[in-house]
Amino acid sequence: MTEADIPQVTRLLKTYLSGRKIHINFTEDEVRHFFLPQDNVIYSYVCGPEGGKLTDIFSFYCLPSQVLKHAEHKMLWVAYSYYNVSTTDRLH
Repeated sequence: MTEADIPQVTRLLKTYLSGRKIHINFTEDEVRHFFLPQDNVIYSYVCGPEGGKLTDIFSFYCLPSQVLKHAEHKMLWVAYSYYNVSTTDRLH
């Protein structure tokens, strides 16, 4: 996901979430803040035809946990699913 994808990602999220009784109504600024990839924090990927309408978004965030009393490994990175929207059934 890039800065250029923000308007389409916002529309895709709004359309998907509007079908729920309770949901967040993301603005473009909120999508920019919460979804633009940041190393070791948030990762977001979009799918769609090259230069065309986006059809899917997949995002996850990472949290580090310290590993105690291990000679080799000191950190464990755990990924958690965040927001995922598929209009193509690609994410089954």
